[in-house]
Parts: sequence; structure tokens; C-alpha cells
Amino acid sequence: MSHNYKIEGIYDQRTLKLLKAEGLKDFGFNFSPKSFNFIQEHVFLTELVPLLGVSDNLHLHFTRSNDPMIKKVIDDLKKEGVGRERIYINCDEWSESPESHGIKYYLNYYPEVNLTWCNSKLFSGMIFEFSFFEDLHQRGILNNFITNFYTHFNNLLSNEKKIILRIDWNNNIFPSLFDYFDFDLMSFPINSKIEICYRNVDLKKLSAEMALIEKSRNSADRF
Repeated sequence: MSHNYKIEGIYDQRTLKLLKAEGLKDFGFNFSPKSFNFIQEHVFLTELVPLLGVSDNLHLHFTRSNDPMIKKVIDDLKKEGVGRERIYINCDEWSESPESHGIKYYLNYYPEVNLTWCNSKLFSGMIFEFSFFEDLHQRGILNNFITNFYTHFNNLLSNEKKIILRIDWNNNIFPSLFDYFDFDLMSFPINSKIEICYRNVDLKKLSAEMALIEKSRNSADRF
């Protein structure tokens, strides 16, 4: 399995072990209490963090940037020997500058995104929802957006900044999207499409879905 995949919303050991066995290096954990994938910090620290290696990246998702849990989780990870260079945060709502936490961060793209937040050394890249591109494609204006995007963001996304595509398992990717973007990571969620029941991942289905995605990507690369 290629390393350019990330799975979001991991909440148990068995899923994490499978993903590591598949060769993934980027793992997402959701600390938003209203999320179906919410993970309690003590479970995260005692059951999941010990399974991660020194080359694995931890992507921590929070609802609001002023959530005191951000500092607590980061401080507790430090006590566990997890270096800041392996931690990334992403928030649905930013009420202050993202660099205030002193941790690398990703921004969710939307037309009014604050470009000044992309100037920090801690800015690590931009996350795009597949539905956003799909809408532009259906309206016939994707090419215009791409041109404008690279005009405004070309310098901001240099120096190892990444572009992440957040996509669901059943989304129908149009091949031309990969002609426009060379995504550094494709991010898939733990959700009902790969669960047997609530918070119970079907590991065989998860493996099968990842294999199918890898096969599709390899086929597209040959053309």
C-alpha cells in the first residue's frame, strides 16, 4: 500500500494495527465530542499512541481552535515522548491565528480562507473536500479555479507544503482531477461504509476498499 493515504477518525487498536500493517504513516484522530469518531484522550494515550512508530504522523482534529484540549493533548503527547515534528492539528473553526499553538497545522480550503495564515512556518498545507472539486467540475469552472488557485497559492504551497484531498469511499473520482493536482495525501474517513455496526470497523472491507483505491490509482498512473 502506498504511503500517500491517511485514515481519519481512528478509535481502536485493531483498526490502527491493520493500517500500520498496510504501510500507512499518517493517522487521524478526532477530538470533537459531537463526532461519531470521537476518541477520549485517555484511550488515545494508553491504547493507540503506544502502537505508533517514530516515523508515523499524528493528525489531530478539533472543532474549535480555542479548545483547551489542544494544549492538554499536545502536552501529554510530549510526556509520552512524541515530538512536535510528528504532530499536526486541524480545526473546523479558527478563532485566532493557527500558529498560536506552536504546532504544525493544516487549513481547510474555502474561498474566504485567510491567506495570511499560510505565511507561517507552521503552516503545513491545505485540505480540500472532494465535494468542492466535484461541484466545480459539474459547473464547468474547475479549470478556472485551478488557474486562479496556483496564481495565489503557488508560493504558499512550496517548501514541502502539502495538498490533501479529503474524500469518501464511494466518491466517483473523475480522472482529470489528478491532472490538475498531485495530491500529497488522500484522506479517507472511518464511517458506516466500512463498519459492521456503530464503532466496529469491518477490517476485511477496509482492506478491500484500500486495495481497490490503490489499484485504481495505479491504473490511472499508467495513462
